[in-house]
Amino acid sequence: MKRILLIVVPLILLLVTALHTEALGSVAILNVRQWTAPDHTRVVLDVSGEASYTVTREDQKIRLTVEGAALPADIPHTYDIAEPAVKKVTLVSLPERGVDVELQIADNVEMKVFKLDKILSKPYRIVIDVMLPDVEKQESDERKRVKVQERETKVVVIDPGHGGEDPGAVGRRGTFEKDVVLRIAKQLQRILQKRGYQAFLTRKGDYYISLRNRGKIAREYGADIFISIHADACRSRGVHGSSVYCLSMGGASSEAAKLLAQSENLSDIIGGSENGYNNGESDPITLNMLQTETINRSRAFGNIALKKIKQANHLKFSKVQKAPFEVLKLPDITSLLIETAFISNPREEIMLRNPACQTDIAWAIAYAVDEFIPLPYAADRSWCKEVLNPEATRPYGETTYNTYVVQKGDILDRIAQQNGTTTKELMAINNLKSKNRIYVGQKLKLRSEPPAAVKPSVYVVKRGDILDRIAQQNGTTTKDLMAINNLRSKNRIYVGQKLKLRSEPPAAVKPSVYVVKRGDILDRIAQQNGITTKDLMAINNLKSKNRIYVGQKLKIPSGDLIPLIYVVKRGDNLESIAERHGTTIRALMKVNRIRFRNRIYVGQKLKIPYA
Repeated sequence: MKRILLIVVPLILLLVTALHTEALGSVAILNVRQWTAPDHTRVVLDVSGEASYTVTREDQKIRLTVEGAALPADIPHTYDIAEPAVKKVTLVSLPERGVDVELQIADNVEMKVFKLDKILSKPYRIVIDVMLPDVEKQESDERKRVKVQERETKVVVIDPGHGGEDPGAVGRRGTFEKDVVLRIAKQLQRILQKRGYQAFLTRKGDYYISLRNRGKIAREYGADIFISIHADACRSRGVHGSSVYCLSMGGASSEAAKLLAQSENLSDIIGGSENGYNNGESDPITLNMLQTETINRSRAFGNIALKKIKQANHLKFSKVQKAPFEVLKLPDITSLLIETAFISNPREEIMLRNPACQTDIAWAIAYAVDEFIPLPYAADRSWCKEVLNPEATRPYGETTYNTYVVQKGDILDRIAQQNGTTTKELMAINNLKSKNRIYVGQKLKLRSEPPAAVKPSVYVVKRGDILDRIAQQNGTTTKDLMAINNLRSKNRIYVGQKLKLRSEPPAAVKPSVYVVKRGDILDRIAQQNGITTKDLMAINNLKSKNRIYVGQKLKIPSGDLIPLIYVVKRGDNLESIAERHGTTIRALMKVNRIRFRNRIYVGQKLKIPYA
C-alpha cells in the first residue's frame, strides 16, 4: 500500500501542477520597464515566450491584451510614470483570456507596438512606443534652423552609443557602457561649446535612439562632424586600449573591426527598433551613396584623434580601422566611431568610471576637433574688421598702435605683461569678449605709447591670491607692488587687503634678442642675461639646451620675467588649471614633476610653464 501511495501521490501533484500551469497560460509577463525621451515614452513588456496580442485605443487610453498570458503576483500591477506621453500603466489578469495592459496617455499622441525576439540575454519583448509628434516636429525644426542659419562656427554632433533598453557592454563591476559614454559625451559637449563650437547630443538621457535616427539628427543639424562614442568589450579581459573607426566602403580592415561592427550594429535589435538591423550586413544602396571624399576626411580626422587620445590612454590600434558601422552611414558628414577603452578590462573599467579620466578622454577628442576644424575665433567675429584694418579707430582718439601677432602657447595675461599694459586694456582695445579666446596668427593692437593720466586703482585681495599673480594681471611687477604698498614680504598679504596699483602702466617691456655666437652654450647665455636656462628654453620653445646654432636669435626679456605660480583650490583638477592658463596637463605635470594627474592637493603651489 505504501509503495502505491509513493507512486500515485507524486503523479497527482504533477498533474495538478500541469493543470495549474495550463490555467495560467502559455506565457508569463516577466517584467515591465519604461524609458522616456523628450519626444516619446517607451514601455517594454518582458515575456517568457512568443506572445500574441491585440491593441485597441480609445480617448486617452491604450489597451494591449496579451492572449493566454499569466500575471505573476510578484511583479507590480501598477506603474505611475507621470511623463508627458504616458501617465500610468496598469496590468489586470483576465480569467481564461490573458492579461490586459492599460496605458493612460496624453492627448495628441501616436503609438507604435511591435515584438522583439529573444536575443543574447534579452527575453522575448513587446514594445509600446507612445510618441509626441508635436515635440518631435519642434525638435526637428530647431535642428533644421541650426543647419540653415548663417554661421561662423562649426557644428559637431556627439552620439553617446546605446541607451535605454540597450546597455551596451557591461563591465565586471556592473558598469554600463551606455552610462559612461553619456558622461564623456556631455563633457565633450561642454568643452566644445566653451571653445566656440555648436555641439549637440543625439541623446541627453537614458533612452534608446535607433541607428537610423542618430544619423537623421546629424543631417538635420547640418553637422560638420559626427562622433559616436563607445566603450569596447572582449571575452579576454586582458585586451585593452582605445581605437578609432571610420566607415568601410567594402570589408572591415581587420577581423576585430568586423566583429565589432556586427556587435554595434545589433543595437537596433537589442535596443528595440521595429525594423532592426540584420546580422550586421551593409545596405549596398546606402554604401553606393557614400562619397570617397567624406571617407577620406573621416580617416584624416581619425588620425588626428588617435594622436590626441594616445595622450589619455593606450591605443589598441595605432591606425584608423575601417568597418561597416550602420551609424556611420552619412554620405556627406565626416564621421568617426571612437572606442574609448575596454570596459571588459578591469583596469580600464575603473578608468572609465573615474570622472577625471572621462574628462581626459573628452579633452583629447576636443583637441582633435579643434585641430581638424579649427575656429579662427568665437562665433561672434564682428571684431575682425577692426583688428585687420589698420585704419580703424577706437575710442582712444588719435592714439597710434603697434601690432603683436599671437604665437603658439601665448595667453593674454602674459602678452599684456610683456608689453607693459593690462589684460583689461588689451581686451578693450581689441574688442575681445574673453581673454581665453585668442588664436595663433591673430593680430593684437598695442598702444605705441602709454595712455594719459590713468587714475590710481585699488585691488582687493581674494582667497587664493598671490602677489606675483596680482602683479602680472595688472601689468606691473611684484617689486613695484611691494614698493607702492610698503610691503616687506611678498608672502604677507591677506584676504580683503586693499593694494594700490600703478597710476600708469610701466614702460613697455620689450624682449631683446641675443644672436648665438660660435662657442656659446645656453647656460652661459642665460647667466649673462640674468635668466635661468629653463626659462630661456621655455621662452624660445627649445626642447634641448644643447641644440642651438650660430646665428640663431634668442628672445631675452629685458625686464623681470615673473614665474607664474598657482595655488590649488578646493575642486581644482589639472585639466581645469591647464585650461585656465593656456597650457596642457602634460606640461603642468612635467614642470611640477607630478607623476599622477589626480594627485594634487589644496594649497599646493604649481608652476605654470611659459609658452
